[in-house]
Amino acid sequence: MNKKMKIVVIGGSGLIGKKLVNNLRQQGHEIVAASPSSGVNTLTGEGLAEALAGAQVVVDVSNSPSFTFIPKRGALYQWESEDNAAMEFFETSGRNLLAAEAAAGVGHHVALSIVGTDRLQKSGYFRAKMAQENLIKASTIPYTIVRATQFFEFVGGIAQSGTVGQTIHLSPALMQPMASDDVANALAEVTLGAPVQGIVEIAGPERVRLDELVGRFLRTTKDLRGVVTDLQARYFGLVLSDQSLVPGDNPRIGPTFFEDWLNRSIPQQRATKKAAAAPTPTRPSPQKIAPALLLLACGIGFAVLAVTRASALDLDDKSKVTLVYEHVLPNVAGKSIKGVLVEYKPGGSSPAHTHPKSAFIYATVLSGAIRSQVNDGPVKVYRAGESFSEMPGDHHGVSANASETEPARLLAVFVVDSDEKNLTTNDTK
Repeated sequence: MNKKMKIVVIGGSGLIGKKLVNNLRQQGHEIVAASPSSGVNTLTGEGLAEALAGAQVVVDVSNSPSFTFIPKRGALYQWESEDNAAMEFFETSGRNLLAAEAAAGVGHHVALSIVGTDRLQKSGYFRAKMAQENLIKASTIPYTIVRATQFFEFVGGIAQSGTVGQTIHLSPALMQPMASDDVANALAEVTLGAPVQGIVEIAGPERVRLDELVGRFLRTTKDLRGVVTDLQARYFGLVLSDQSLVPGDNPRIGPTFFEDWLNRSIPQQRATKKAAAAPTPTRPSPQKIAPALLLLACGIGFAVLAVTRASALDLDDKSKVTLVYEHVLPNVAGKSIKGVLVEYKPGGSSPAHTHPKSAFIYATVLSGAIRSQVNDGPVKVYRAGESFSEMPGDHHGVSANASETEPARLLAVFVVDSDEKNLTTNDTK
């Protein structure tokens, strides 16, 4: 297909979505980069009809924003998908999107999925992905499902997920990872081609064992942690075999080798990090300092390439925020996580604020008690061991220590678009 088409990319602000949008625009097509931040929400149906009007192709590279943060004995943190939330997202989003496509007369539905989805059904997340695929297959719209292997960009996150102290426990299972650029290029080819009414698998050019892959990454990045090969080590909740993460016969192969990607991307990351850390020639005004302090006061932290050790900032004499870590999420294109410890002295509080449309927050009170108000709901008190969440775009009116005599601690975890810069705004109501 060489004629100019209108193509809607659902999840167009994520890691793969942005690359795909740029690729297709450079080829002269009319592209709509659709996401909740642009006013298109597949969960609620908001903006779908308008975005899809006149579209020939829809590409869905969106992902569920819902995760549960679970501390595990012997490891700092482990993430597991929230089964019900993931299923609700993919089923609701899928039904809304496919219905809107049928009404708009869309001729080709392309969806990004994951190699091994059918073999990893012990995971609630992969069951939800399978449900998404089944909805697509059952619809009347011609389709192509593209299953991709793990991305090179997420190897650092895989290492973090298996970290126990100064060692990283990893399975020796085979995998065939690929560069996100190659994923986007393969998606562009499929998007501009005819529907295959089936599944296309894409992978990198090299099969490698997971523990070996992470070891190569650590050596290149000069990370001193050691890799422990463990057959029972879990890959985001799953025990792997040599068949779990590799494609079947005749996948489409991307051209980029891991070593080439490392040699290109790691120096770029270091240069970017060095530039970001360089002192500015002039002192910023108080008006420019205030938003940065507000971000930290809200327990959100700030955007960095990677955090390998905790950092802390005393906001005033009654509160402290510690950024525990930040890294991209494996298998969740375009999303990053941040873990933040908020410590309130007696009577301490944070300013009222509103989170961006891409941020999902899950908070657990570690000690003491926290007063919290989300949107126009009642002010609630959460005590040690209790949790609450905030959805994208929620307004947090009250966040404070419920006690005037005892301290309180809150652990907040954020899932947010990796390219999100303004993580919160001050309340102007």
